Amino acid sequence: MATITFRPARTVSLLMAVAIALVLVGCERAETPVKASKPSAATERSPATVPKYPSPTPRQRPYPPKLPVDLGAEPLKIAFISYANPQQVAKDIGPFVKYLEPFVGKPIKGFVTLDYGSSIEAMRGKQADVAFVDPLAFMMAHEQIGAKPLLLEVYGSGRPRYHSNIWVRTDSDIKTVADLKGKTIAFADQIDMSGHLLPRDIFVRQGLLPGHRLEGAFFKQVYFAGGDEQAIRAVMNKFVDAAGVSQYASLLLRPEERDEIVAIARSIESPSHLVMARKDLSEEIAGRIKQALLALDPAQPEDKTILDKLYGVQGYAEAKLSDFAGVARVAAGYGFVKKPEVFAATGAQ
Repeated sequence: MATITFRPARTVSLLMAVAIALVLVGCERAETPVKASKPSAATERSPATVPKYPSPTPRQRPYPPKLPVDLGAEPLKIAFISYANPQQVAKDIGPFVKYLEPFVGKPIKGFVTLDYGSSIEAMRGKQADVAFVDPLAFMMAHEQIGAKPLLLEVYGSGRPRYHSNIWVRTDSDIKTVADLKGKTIAFADQIDMSGHLLPRDIFVRQGLLPGHRLEGAFFKQVYFAGGDEQAIRAVMNKFVDAAGVSQYASLLLRPEERDEIVAIARSIESPSHLVMARKDLSEEIAGRIKQALLALDPAQPEDKTILDKLYGVQGYAEAKLSDFAGVARVAAGYGFVKKPEVFAATGAQ
């Protein structure tokens, strides 16, 4: 498989600069959702309080039948992406694993990866049967190893979709994306749907940037900060003029800081972050996983406790290949997706 090597002509990492700035200003990291780029992502996480009485709200979906857990069976291996502290994520997945095991009837081994590439490679080497990824990672995994989409995450909007924004300071004289000509901008990472390709597509659609390569002459300087929080804090601390990251990135700031940042443009919508499965994972196991996750209802206190830990999502919706048609065309412009028509097929599953 060919290796993509990036040598952007005019990009500089902000990781060190932002880290130093955080120390100097004495900023404490705000309580945030686990997902920093995912939905990676949608709402702020807060510990769930389980009432001492049953929820009066009827369950929307029944739990699927439980099975005896065959302790001698090969474990189902699930890769969880780390959007924050890996040790915290490793602790947070415990209730989810405990919930899911009786529905799949076999032990579950959960582990944490630090990036989406690691999740893809783990699945390629059959070290992961299921993985939580973003849309770009899924599309690459589908083309490279035949990964299957199972479920999309549902965010606070109640929909399994999200978009990216161009963020600037409210005290800035920048009111439109055209005003950013000759200015500086920070994205999260080069291989990132919500933290790079979608916000860059805003400029492409307005004819301000070329749509076939990663760099252009419109900006004075382009930075890749390493994550949504680093990018939006670079705007907050006046290191850059703008940031192109997820619509939920402002939640990574402290509440009193959020009024100092405003979105001046939004991207096309993207399917949310999702759960994908290895190509040869049995349909029976994949179906049990889907039914168990679809049954999680945020109106039920016991379910909400699990969802709060699992990236703070509101639930799950079924996914199909055609959900990715729009973002596949964007990713194809940068060479990340080779055959966007695969995702655009009518009724593609």
